[in-house]
Amino acid sequence: MTLRWEPDLDALIVKDLHKNFGGLEALDGVSFSVEERSIVGLIGPNGSGKTTLFNVVTGFHPTDKGEVYFYGERLTGLKPFEIPRKGLGRTFQITRVFPRMTVLENMLVSPREQVGEDFLSVFVKREAVNKQESNLTNEALGLLRFLEIEKLKDEYAASLSGGQLKLLELGRILMAHPKMILLDEPVAGVNPTLARKIFDRILKLRERGVTFLIVEHNMDVVMSFCDKIHVMNKGQIVAEGSPEEIQNNDQVVEIYLGG
Repeated sequence: MTLRWEPDLDALIVKDLHKNFGGLEALDGVSFSVEERSIVGLIGPNGSGKTTLFNVVTGFHPTDKGEVYFYGERLTGLKPFEIPRKGLGRTFQITRVFPRMTVLENMLVSPREQVGEDFLSVFVKREAVNKQESNLTNEALGLLRFLEIEKLKDEYAASLSGGQLKLLELGRILMAHPKMILLDEPVAGVNPTLARKIFDRILKLRERGVTFLIVEHNMDVVMSFCDKIHVMNKGQIVAEGSPEEIQNNDQVVEIYLGG
């Protein structure tokens, strides 16, 4: 099958994805695209297949059928550690950080191909190691400042609130310079003020050229910040459109919004 791709238009194309777990069809022919520099919401009731979709797109689960393309490059079959190297990052429902490391140390774990990762380089390329560490530290501090958590740089991650951990996880992904980020419930359990701050940062990142696909149950932020919304139910995309179109979609109201 030849898949048409338009440069500078679609960052992500998902085509006819299927995933079966012991007879349960978690993904049943999912197809959609995400336009470059957009913020797209993915909503649906619990068990509709949203996180499974993220796991298949990012290589954590192999697809049974279907294709995933990122800026025209086929991702299907790649390992989870290979996909971030293409510029596609993701977060998880449960925030993954190193609790016994400081916020700044967590940030410095993310960059790839650090000179100091080679044991011998610490001795024979000390100047290069020191220069890179200095540059990465400055970059990390700049991102923490952008995310408004720079004051926490010396705090252990274990001491952070849920919302602060979400910001830290976003910062760690940004250290890898992604072109697109999949966010899995970025404001779950976060107070409304901090939730707004997180999405304000997302808007600013979109202005810098980052594309977002977001799974989120907080309908207020989804409807306020997303350009387009896809609705999943029983492993399928059942509706898509603008926030206004989704709010006025009778099928969505019936299966998801409880109307």
